[in-house]
Amino acid sequence: MMIADPAELIATRRQELLAEADMQRLAAELPHQPSVVRHELAVACMRLADWLDGPGRYFRAAEAGAEDWVSPPING
Repeated sequence: MMIADPAELIATRRQELLAEADMQRLAAELPHQPSVVRHELAVACMRLADWLDGPGRYFRAAEAGAEDWVSPPING
């Protein structure tokens, strides 16, 4: 078990907190303009989610009846 100086631990933690506060301050100074790319990405995600939730609206249902894709149709 390592025994560390409490004053050193406090100083290190204080430096970490100051650095985090500085990053948050800088982030708060960034302009809050709406991003076109984010909006378009959100629209695409919503369309994909809608498509995954209701694929019946986008695909035509298969017609009833058996189909044999290997052999040619028999007329007669």
